[in-house]
Amino acid sequence: MKNTVLFIGSYSEASKDGIHALILTDKAPWFGADRKGFSGIANPSFLKLSTNRKMLYAVSEIGEGTVQAYAIQPAAGQAPPGLTPAGTPQPAGNGPCHISVDAQDQHIIVSNYNGGSLTVFPLDANGIPRTAVQRLHFSGKGPNPSRQEAPHAHSTLFSPDGKQVFAADLGTDRIYIYDYDPKHDKRPLTPAKQPFATTTPGGGPRHMAFSADGKLLFAVLELNGQVQTFRYQNGSLTPLQTVSAAPTDYKGDNFSGADIHLSPDGKFLYTSLRGDIHQIAIFKVQADGLQLVKNQPLPGKEPRNFCLSHDGSLLYCALQKSGTIVVFKRDPATGLLTDTGMSMETPSPVCLETM
Repeated sequence: MKNTVLFIGSYSEASKDGIHALILTDKAPWFGADRKGFSGIANPSFLKLSTNRKMLYAVSEIGEGTVQAYAIQPAAGQAPPGLTPAGTPQPAGNGPCHISVDAQDQHIIVSNYNGGSLTVFPLDANGIPRTAVQRLHFSGKGPNPSRQEAPHAHSTLFSPDGKQVFAADLGTDRIYIYDYDPKHDKRPLTPAKQPFATTTPGGGPRHMAFSADGKLLFAVLELNGQVQTFRYQNGSLTPLQTVSAAPTDYKGDNFSGADIHLSPDGKFLYTSLRGDIHQIAIFKVQADGLQLVKNQPLPGKEPRNFCLSHDGSLLYCALQKSGTIVVFKRDPATGLLTDTGMSMETPSPVCLETM
């Protein structure tokens, strides 16, 4: 935990600090006293570190949407690092909401929610995005007329071996599968032999995670709060299990899934829930899917994004509508969470990224 850096993305005007950086401590009060803010980008709603931890990428949803790279400037002692804009903002698409980076820092992929598309950027030797080389547009719609009237790309995920990319399209209830060739200058992504897998109709896949052994892919469905498990084998996805992330005694229908992360030990899976339910659902990972262990209530509203510490001992959750980031201790044996009672005020936090 020592000298772990937390980067925070939030909804903010370009003139105000939309990205913050601070040091996380290994004991209460958990957040370092010093915090650096960075302005110049409007609504930096998603952040992603490069694999080599030298760059931070941020998307802005304003206008047609852009992606901006920041060089991370090391700081001494307990001071948080600095961020320096690197290169110029690159046009990403309509409503960018997610970024993924390959393991060799050769490409980043931006998912555009409003445009229902993916944009692929090659990275130069310094990790700065160059002009996009590929734009993939989805088509179709789903059974939910208010949310699935068109494609809505929400995230991408590289396979554990880095040879494939999975794209969650909330609007069409599909997870598209692409073969990835980083050496191809113009078409790094090509449709795989199985071009897509289908999720629950009306479910709306949002974010994804792989099991520790790479044999299972988990997708949290935003529109119905389910988590769907697929068997991943020979470059294909086979539906295995679908479970609800809602508490067993919940009788309503106004809740949705948001973020999803596997614990570092691979034994537990966590998803955040919004709407009427402001909770973290805790699942035990089994060979054939997931078992719901408990739903942890949160001291605030709208848990859009969360992350775990590198050693898995703590979970940090951004509560967008409450304007706070809260900390939970995590029991590695049971996967259960305990509220530390500590929080940090941050206007509209929507993305957390640790280094």
